[in-house]
Amino acid sequence: MNELSQQYLTKRQAVEKYAFLTENMLKNLLFKNPGGFRDKVVRKLGRRIVLDEKALLAFISESK
Repeated sequence: MNELSQQYLTKRQAVEKYAFLTENMLKNLLFKNPGGFRDKVVRKLGRRIVLDEKALLAFISESK
């Protein structure tokens, strides 16, 4: 179970863990979906959205 909490983050956890992210930045990425952000990074658990941490960092490093 501990591996899961390290692998997936809620929006709030991602903002707290990574200083360069803001909640508005994540909302903008979710709404505009640049480069297929939702397909690559977002996982839905019912109504809850979680972010794959490794995919998030890979997406940010690949984007210009």
